Amino acid sequence: MSVSDHGDGPPVLLLHGTAPGTTAEGNFSALRPELAGFRTVAPDLLGFGASAKPLDLPYGPELWARQAWHLLDERGIDRVVVIGNSMGARVALTMASTTPSRIRGLVLLSTRVLPSRTSAQTLMRRYTPDLAAMERLVRECFVTDPAVVTADLIRRRFEASAAPGAHEAMQAVFAGLAADTGLSEDDLARVATPALVLHGRGDRVVPAENAVRLAELLPHADVHLLAGTGHWLQIERAALVGALIRDFLDRCPA
Repeated sequence: MSVSDHGDGPPVLLLHGTAPGTTAEGNFSALRPELAGFRTVAPDLLGFGASAKPLDLPYGPELWARQAWHLLDERGIDRVVVIGNSMGARVALTMASTTPSRIRGLVLLSTRVLPSRTSAQTLMRRYTPDLAAMERLVRECFVTDPAVVTADLIRRRFEASAAPGAHEAMQAVFAGLAADTGLSEDDLARVATPALVLHGRGDRVVPAENAVRLAELLPHADVHLLAGTGHWLQIERAALVGALIRDFLDRCPA
C-alpha cells in the first residue's frame, strides 16, 4: 500500500475518488497548506496509484473501508476526521456507519447519494489510456475553469492511468461499483457524526442536488454549494475549500 503520512497534530484521513489516473497526491495536494498543524494520512486505495491492483478483489466502499481501518490500526490512530472526495466520501460514510465511535468528523466532497448516469460518468468508464483522451476527460468531466488544466496535470494523470495494471484495475473497480448498492437513506440518517458537505454547482459527474439530499439526511451536517465550480472543487477553489475545512476541523470535538 502506498501512503503519504505527514505532519503532527490531530489525525486526518484523506480518501481520494474514483477515476482513471486518480492518486491521493493528485486529489489533495492543493489542500495541504490548509492542513498544516494536522497529521494527514493519505493512501492510494487498492486499485489506484502506487498501491496493489489485484483483479480478483470485490472493489467498493466496504473493501476500501477495511483498508482504511487497517491503515489506521497499523499507525496506532484511534479516532480521526475523514475527508473523502467523491467515492472516497462514500467510503468515509461507510466507516462512520459501521464504527462511529472512531470518527470525529466527516468532510464530504462531491458525494453521490442519488442514482445517476451522467455523460461524464460514461466518458470515464469508456476511457482507455491516451494523452488526448485524458485531456478530454479532465476538461469535460472535472473542472469548469480551463486555467486549472495544465499540461503537467494531464501528463501526470495520463501516466498514472497507463501504469502497468492500472487500466485493468480501473475496469475491475467500475464493475465492482456497478454491483454496489451503497448505504440506504435510513443508514445515512443514522450517521450522527458532525459533517461538512461541499459540492460544486457545476459538477458534471455528480449533480449538485446530491449534496442537498445528503445534508438533509445527515442529522449534523452543514452544506456549502460553490458557484462556478465543478467536480474538483478542492482543486478549482482550493483556498475557499481549505478555509471551510480548516474551520470545520477547528470546531470538531476532541
